[in-house]
Amino acid sequence: MADAVAFTAAEVAFVLREPVKTVKKALDEGPVRAKLVKKAGSAVRAVEWADVLYLFAVRTLRDELTPKARTEFYHALKRVSVERAHEVRFGRLSVAIDDLKAEVRKRARELATLAEKVEFRQNGEAILKGTDVEVYRVAALLGGGMTPEQICEDYPSLTQAAVATAKAYADAHPKAGRPYPSSTVKRAIKGAGLETLDEVLDEEK
Repeated sequence: MADAVAFTAAEVAFVLREPVKTVKKALDEGPVRAKLVKKAGSAVRAVEWADVLYLFAVRTLRDELTPKARTEFYHALKRVSVERAHEVRFGRLSVAIDDLKAEVRKRARELATLAEKVEFRQNGEAILKGTDVEVYRVAALLGGGMTPEQICEDYPSLTQAAVATAKAYADAHPKAGRPYPSSTVKRAIKGAGLETLDEVLDEEK
């Protein structure tokens, strides 16, 4: 894992298993400060690998470090070569970081694996690899209350694993702009008590 890798707040939230709002609050409070970087052609706030490691560490050790010690730990962490260091010393304290690094690497690999399960249309729209189903459409359906089973029923090319991938990818890479509908056409028709599109057209006449 290279130190130069940049993580957005949503990607950090994926690694920490915490809400994006919580991560953004932590970045606003410091000592970690996000910087503007270019990702996917857009300028976004992002942090470095060492910053993610720090945020994970202080959550793991939250009962063992005072606010002052956390700040000292952060600055000490930024001074060492994180890739080679086995522990970080600050004041009279030291924190072993091998296990912490291993867990953050594991979660970061999970994030990278998500990206491998997604491909893009020419217009840049993310779709689940091997299907023609939009990632953010699936996430919107889940957000609207549909179950993975219902989504797979309406989109036979999907598996429940693919639905889970769409949800995780959308959480880690939020989409700007108009959201997708939170229900499928089939569900909307059934919800209206209409069994076929012909009945819908008849109603409109």
